[in-house]
Amino acid sequence: LLGVVCGLVNGLLVTRLGLPSLAVTIGTMAAYRGIAQIVLGSDSVTDFPSPYLDFGAGRFGETFLPYAAVPFLVLLVLAVVVLHATRVGRSLFAIGANEEAARFAGVRVKRLRLSMFVTTGVLSALTGVFWALHYASARYDNATGLELSVIAAVLLGGIDFDGGRGTLGGAIAGVFLLGTLQNVMSLLNVSAQSQIVVTGVLLVVSVLAPRVGRRVALARARARTQAAPATG
Repeated sequence: LLGVVCGLVNGLLVTRLGLPSLAVTIGTMAAYRGIAQIVLGSDSVTDFPSPYLDFGAGRFGETFLPYAAVPFLVLLVLAVVVLHATRVGRSLFAIGANEEAARFAGVRVKRLRLSMFVTTGVLSALTGVFWALHYASARYDNATGLELSVIAAVLLGGIDFDGGRGTLGGAIAGVFLLGTLQNVMSLLNVSAQSQIVVTGVLLVVSVLAPRVGRRVALARARARTQAAPATG
């Protein structure tokens, strides 16, 4: 329920007041974390029921597959279907590609964007529950700094920062790629500060590479267009 409320606040600030979504989400993230600090202080909640903790950190037998993978896989399949096989998904891609064109095409842009912010709030809250159960601790500073890794992973997976391009499979691949890289650096005793530097560099490269690729492709297309009359 709190995820719904927080997502709704973010969505209203973006869709009704016209504020930039990135600035809003970063700002409200700091505000929500501050509220959590006021409520919890420096304390942490650890008295969770044992079955909950077993589910949060447990695995299927001797395998590496955690119990928490089940709801993740269910949500993943649902998201793939919605994004790539429904009208809602096509509308979301249309909004990301060109919001004004999507509006003229009959897409209810504000309502759909608001619903996506609420959905994001619910999923973020659910993720927070799994995080707290996995580490058997709920603190106001849980997952601090993880936002940089999340953005880098999504961009590494081929999601266009400007919107309208990318697949959910690519995003998942980016998560696994970055997670594997961070695990390797940890095994090699690379310092946390150096890992942050690497993540930051990957983030810049992930934003820069598609733009450079598009410019190169555009330059080649222009060159071919100019060369065609001369050849003819």
